[in-house]
Amino acid sequence: MLAALSGPAQALDIHIPVPWDETPEPQQTPAKLETPPPASANPQREKAKDAPEIQPYLIPRFGGQRAAQDQGGADTDFHHIPPIKLSKQIDADSIFNLIIRCFPYQPQWHIDIKLVGGARYTENNTVSTFDTAGLARYYAGVVAEMPLYSADEIYRLEEQERKRRGEVAKQIAELLKSLSDRDRALRMVGIGESVEAREQYRNTIGVGSSEKQIGYLKDVAGAVGELDAANAAIVAARLALVGQCRNDVSDEVNHYLVEITQ
Repeated sequence: MLAALSGPAQALDIHIPVPWDETPEPQQTPAKLETPPPASANPQREKAKDAPEIQPYLIPRFGGQRAAQDQGGADTDFHHIPPIKLSKQIDADSIFNLIIRCFPYQPQWHIDIKLVGGARYTENNTVSTFDTAGLARYYAGVVAEMPLYSADEIYRLEEQERKRRGEVAKQIAELLKSLSDRDRALRMVGIGESVEAREQYRNTIGVGSSEKQIGYLKDVAGAVGELDAANAAIVAARLALVGQCRNDVSDEVNHYLVEITQ
């Protein structure tokens, strides 16, 4: 073997196949592991669910209105006070003369006649005070009495007229007083409802007092009662005045009184 290798050197022809596509194969990168963030020194707690919104109990007002923030209406605002509403100015003298003129008609002749009748039967012809003649067994008589109008009778009629005029004056005075009471009651109702609504609003925001609102509610109820009493007194006085008139003019007088007392 050494002799063979000691001969002249010969070139070796070695063919190594080379592929045409020399693109290197893609290398797969290892998956990157996510590391959790470091724990904070002050961890945040999860927020709890909001509490349900529950409206506080509201004491109802006398008129049934609710607070302005619930309805959003300007008419429930406690700053609003109804304006003063005064009754019409009434001439008492004109009403008095009107009622006097509508009195029922008085008769032209003030004559009172009384008829007295009697009958008598006697067995014997006797004399009696009833039968002054004493001539008949059967007797019937009719006597008419007509009083003479003296000063006393005239005074009685005038006194009756004065009493009637006095009643009319009292009824007119009661009518005017009732109208004044109604004006005052209306004003007190408006003011009472305003302070009542104010206290109800204060209760909704937690600074009011339920006892105060109940007190204002009672004040409004009392003012409404006074208003109802005044309206009833107005109606009573009006009907009493109309009752003094005769039938053919009573409707006209009643319509006039209703118009001026509204």
